[in-house]
Amino acid sequence: MPAPALLARVAARMFPAAFQKSVGNWLWPSSGGGQWWGNGDRGPPGSWQMNRNHMHQHLELVAFSAVYACVNTIASDVSKLPIQIYKVDQKTGARTLQRGDYYAALFREPNQFQTHADLLYAFVQSYLLQGNTYCYAGKRNGRGETVELHVLNPYRVKPLIATDGTVFYECGEDFLAGIRPNTIVPERDMIHHRLPLLPGFPLIGVTPIFAAAASSAVGIKILQDSQQFFANSARPSGLLQSTINLGDEQKRKAKEEWDIAYRGREYGKVAILPNGLDWKPITITAQDAQLIEQLRWSVEDVARVFRVPTFMLGDVTKVTYRNSEQLARAYLTGCLAWHIEALEERLERAFQFPIDYEIKFDLTQLLRTEIDVRFAAYQQSLNAGWQSINEVRAQEGLEPVVGGEVPRVQMQYVPIDAVPDPASTVGPGPGEGDPDPNTPAPEPLPPEQPPSPATTESAPDPARLRALVRHRLRRAA
Repeated sequence: MPAPALLARVAARMFPAAFQKSVGNWLWPSSGGGQWWGNGDRGPPGSWQMNRNHMHQHLELVAFSAVYACVNTIASDVSKLPIQIYKVDQKTGARTLQRGDYYAALFREPNQFQTHADLLYAFVQSYLLQGNTYCYAGKRNGRGETVELHVLNPYRVKPLIATDGTVFYECGEDFLAGIRPNTIVPERDMIHHRLPLLPGFPLIGVTPIFAAAASSAVGIKILQDSQQFFANSARPSGLLQSTINLGDEQKRKAKEEWDIAYRGREYGKVAILPNGLDWKPITITAQDAQLIEQLRWSVEDVARVFRVPTFMLGDVTKVTYRNSEQLARAYLTGCLAWHIEALEERLERAFQFPIDYEIKFDLTQLLRTEIDVRFAAYQQSLNAGWQSINEVRAQEGLEPVVGGEVPRVQMQYVPIDAVPDPASTVGPGPGEGDPDPNTPAPEPLPPEQPPSPATTESAPDPARLRALVRHRLRRAA
C-alpha cells in the first residue's frame, strides 16, 4: 500500500474531524452536486413529513408479493449455506478443510446479537433491495484481525474518493456497530458488495427493482383495485337515473343517501327510489378485467429480473415429482451460482486471504438428492476407490469406523503399465502341446511315503515341493 494512502487511513481513524477538513473537496462525489445530510434516508428536517425522499420510494414495491418472494428466496437460500475455509495445495490442487480457522469461527458468530444466518440474510437482502451492501469490519484485535461484522443501513453510507484515488465511506450513525454520525471509514474496514449496472460507476450498485419497478407497480395497483372491487361487494359502481330534472343539491343528497344505505356491507337491502330515480349498474366483461392474467404477467416479469424460476415462487403448474431435482439444479446454476461466487470472491478480498486459502459455501444441503439416488452414488464412489467409507459416513453425519479411512478397490484393478504382455500369456495352439517323441521320458519319482508325525509338524522340504510340482505339470501336459 502506498505510504500516503496508509497515512490517510490512519488519520481518518484517529482524527476524523481534522481529516475531513484536511481533505477538503472530494474528487467524487462533487462537493457542488448537492448535499448529503449524513442521516441516511431522512434528509433535512421535516423531509419525512413532506415526502421529499422520492428517490427511496422503490422500497414500497417490496409490498408486492413477487418482489418480496424473490428477495426472501435468494437471501434465505444463501444464508443457510455454511461458510468453510480451505487450504489449497498449489501443486496438486487438493483442498483441506480448516475447521479451527479464525475466520470460520467469526462467520459462526459475527457479532453479539446476530447468527451466521442473520448476517448473511441481511447482507444479501441489502444489495437486492438497494443495490449495495456495506458491512463494517473495523473492530479488530491486537493482531489486526476483524472481531465483529455489522451490516449497515445502505441509505446511511456514502462512498467517497479522495484526490489520490483512495476510497473512503462516510457513514451515518449506527450505535450497534459503534459508529457515530458522519464517521469517515477507510476502505480496509468496509466490505462493500454491490450489483453494478451503470457503466462508469463501479462503486454504485443498482437494485434489480430498478428494472422491475413498472411491473411491480402494476401488480400493486391490480391488488389495490381488487381490494376496492371486493370491498364494494364485488359489484362495480353504477348510475342513478331520474325521469325528472334534479338540482345539484338534490343530486348530491341522493348520491350520499344511496352510498350510506346500500354500499359495502349494506348491499342487498331493499332500495326505495324517490323522485323517479332508477339504478343502472355499470358492468365490465371478463375480457376487460383479465386481472389474473395481468397479475401473472407481473409476477413472471419480476421473477425474470431477479432470475428466480417461477416454481420457486409457488407456481407448480409445470413441476412434477420426477423433475424436482433437475429444477433445483436449474435454480442453483441460473440464479444462485452468481451470488455465491461473487460473495466468495468479495470475502476473500476483504479479509486479504493468501493465494493458498479460499472461502467456499457448502452446497451439500442445497443439492441433497433422494436417498436412493444418493446411496447409489455412494456405492459407485466406493467401488471406484475415490472415496473412503469414513468420507461417505461423514457426508451422512455418521461417526467414522476403524479401518474406514483408506479407499478400497477390487484386486483385479492394476495399473495399465503392470498388465503382462498378451503374447506371454497365450497358451499352445492345436498340436503344439503334443510331446516330442525324441525327448527322453523323465525319470520316475520314488513312491510317496506317508508322512511321519515329525515331518508333518516340521516345515516342508523346498526341493521336494519343486520336484512334486514339476511331476504334476508333466502329467497335466
